[in-house]
Amino acid sequence: MAEETALKQEEFKLPLELKTVLKTLRQKWVWLVLICVFALLLGVLSALLLGTQKYESTTVLFYQPIESYVPDTFKIFQSVGEGTELSYEQGAGLVKQATSDTSLWNKVNMVKTLPNLEELRRELSITRTLDQIGASISVDVARDTNLMFISATSEDPQEAALLANTIREIFLSNNNSLISSEIQDRLVTLKMQFESATKELATAKSDFNDFIELHNIRDIATEAPKYAGELVDLELSLDKNKQQVEIYRQRVEKIQDAIQSANMSDLEEQKRKAEAGAGGLTSDEANNKIQQIAQKINEIQASSTNPIEEARLNTLYGIAENEYVRGMITRSEYEAAKFNYDFFVANHTYSAEIEALKAETEKVRSMTIVGGGDSVASSEYLKLVRVMLLDNQLELIKLEMEYEVDQKRYDYLSKNYINLPEINQNYIVLTGRVASLEAETRGLEKVLTQFNIVAEEDHSDFYVISDAEVPLLPQDSNRKLIALAVSFLVFLLGFTILLITVVIDQRIKSAGDARQKLSRVILATFPFVRNTKLLLPGKDREAEHIERYRILARPLRMKYPKPGATFLITSTADKEGKTTLAINLATVFGRQDEHVLLIDAQIRKTDSGSPLKPYRLTEEMETEPATKGLGLGEYLSFKVTDWEDIITQTTLSGVDMIIREGDAVIPDLLQSSRMKELIEELKQRYSIIIIEGSPVGATVDSEILANYADTVLYVTACDMLKPSQICQSLARLKNTQVPCEGIVLTKVMPVYLD
Repeated sequence: MAEETALKQEEFKLPLELKTVLKTLRQKWVWLVLICVFALLLGVLSALLLGTQKYESTTVLFYQPIESYVPDTFKIFQSVGEGTELSYEQGAGLVKQATSDTSLWNKVNMVKTLPNLEELRRELSITRTLDQIGASISVDVARDTNLMFISATSEDPQEAALLANTIREIFLSNNNSLISSEIQDRLVTLKMQFESATKELATAKSDFNDFIELHNIRDIATEAPKYAGELVDLELSLDKNKQQVEIYRQRVEKIQDAIQSANMSDLEEQKRKAEAGAGGLTSDEANNKIQQIAQKINEIQASSTNPIEEARLNTLYGIAENEYVRGMITRSEYEAAKFNYDFFVANHTYSAEIEALKAETEKVRSMTIVGGGDSVASSEYLKLVRVMLLDNQLELIKLEMEYEVDQKRYDYLSKNYINLPEINQNYIVLTGRVASLEAETRGLEKVLTQFNIVAEEDHSDFYVISDAEVPLLPQDSNRKLIALAVSFLVFLLGFTILLITVVIDQRIKSAGDARQKLSRVILATFPFVRNTKLLLPGKDREAEHIERYRILARPLRMKYPKPGATFLITSTADKEGKTTLAINLATVFGRQDEHVLLIDAQIRKTDSGSPLKPYRLTEEMETEPATKGLGLGEYLSFKVTDWEDIITQTTLSGVDMIIREGDAVIPDLLQSSRMKELIEELKQRYSIIIIEGSPVGATVDSEILANYADTVLYVTACDMLKPSQICQSLARLKNTQVPCEGIVLTKVMPVYLD
């Protein structure tokens, strides 16, 4: 029943251990990187050779209809003084199209018409159908703008730019031919309207000039309020000056009477000599100075301006002002005429002479009369009276001159603006008619100029904002998808191949893998060490994995505590590490106060010496040369009588050895009665016996030796043999009826120890 249960378990066991497979793949990371690099390179190459990509190029147009060159309202600005602003509504003078947005969408629909596409195919020699060409071209308008975008897509970036620019030029050419006839019709209409407006303007200007010459007026609309205010001010000023003139005239008469009564009859007394003080005047000197000032005053009163010259300059000034208002002369010419008149008037006001005479009069007043007694007082009084006369005469002259100027200005304004309301009304009518016709003429001239420019030069209501440039990057491409797909498939294929090689490789790699494939207990695992010398104990150092051997030795001794416990150590093939296990296990037991014997039972080997020889004591080699070259084979072949002669002491504490020496012997001796007796004797003497047998896969020696052991420690090295070979060897040992304690796994890579 037990065998049937074991067979059923073997039927359902997995062929591999998943954790080991994953660790194996991790160990092969270099191959995975190479597969990734190869997959990426192949993906990029496939994308370049098999992939396609779409390039898009766009040209931008700005739509500006013909009408938008000229507004419907034209304004002209004329300025004299405060100035006026006149506007004229053109109205029906322009032929209106639809709104800009609707017109632009109509233009959009005209781009991809069949005649345009046919002409595009003919110019570029394209072999595709019109539907295919139309599908590769798109036209759009930016929202709330007059921008039109013509885009073309193609697998070739050069062709995409060429398609967009060519269809744009075809569209613009056809569009320009359509609007040429409309422009010509509008030009004829505008020319007729302009000629009519020009004739009306000439008639209106002629009527206005006749009116100006008839009434000799300027711009009443701007100057009438000013002149009306000036007339009022002049009336008030004339009344005031007139009163002042009368007052000063009366004063002068009174002072003159006082002077005559104050004259002294005796002139002899006034001429008495007196000593002159500082700054003093004699009576005669004072009279002389006063007479000189009076003479100058009489000269000023007697002199007057040249009325003919003044009238001439005033007339020229009025003509210049009128012509400047109507735009017939420049402002500099107008300012020159005004300066000439003002300069003439300023030169005949005698304001500077009057001020000088006042200064001289004040000087005379400040001087005192020198002399003595009553005559001095009388002379001083007479001087003051005469000086007062001079002051009043000067002030009278000034007032009379101001009155004369104001009177002339008042007479001029009264004469020219006596019928101001009626003249003003007629003036407004005539100037309004002229201004409106001028605005109409200028507006029509501007419209006509703009349409002439369009008709003669541009012939288009579109501007090219930007040409279609060759795109650097594709808009849409399947190369990335192809590259990813091919890279993924190649990587998947490479990974699958790598995984298959890992799965096909049935060699033992880890403890779990050995447990899965061999169905045996794993007693211990020992990592792979490149330097094999480190695996054995040296003269001054421990073995690399001595602690792992201690862990292995403890449960073995507890399970087999009797004296003379015998352990057979074997493997399927050579170089799997059974000698290393035997030496280290013996070393551990020997340090635990055990008397250990290590037997090298590989009696067939002759090509190399026993690996136990380095541990033989040097003193024994020198003192017992007779035993040199004696081993188990020599004892079984009766070349040695006493078994103690083949026992060799070693440098390992508590460990003796039977070292393989001499020539090979037949393995049949291993099952002889002499061998049985030897083992029995040795079990009596040693507490633990470790036998290293030959590989099971090549010889039958270990099967024979198993009959002398209590258990078998089976050594298996990773990455050496297939599980089937190991299982065959284990099956042969099973026939010996000696239990196999378990598998000791050696040369395990570090990645599998986690």
